[in-house]
Amino acid sequence: MSMAPSNISTGAEIYTTDGEKLGTVKAVRPGFFQVDAPMKKDYWLRDDCVDAGASSGRVTVAFDKDRVDDFKQKMDDGGH
Repeated sequence: MSMAPSNISTGAEIYTTDGEKLGTVKAVRPGFFQVDAPMKKDYWLRDDCVDAGASSGRVTVAFDKDRVDDFKQKMDDGGH
């Protein structure tokens, strides 16, 4: 279910397994990536929730959109 974090790149579009777009990758940290969510507050997800079938330019997380809150991570953004 997980993929190598190196396959997650800034600017890649993020989709759920049910085909809903969450946003784009804003930043990548070891073990995590930040979702730039349109019209919503940005948030972090663990890279181990990414579906192994992801391709360059697109990241698919291994859950449906209605479960995104279950996967959000608390991260210190350094005051940002």
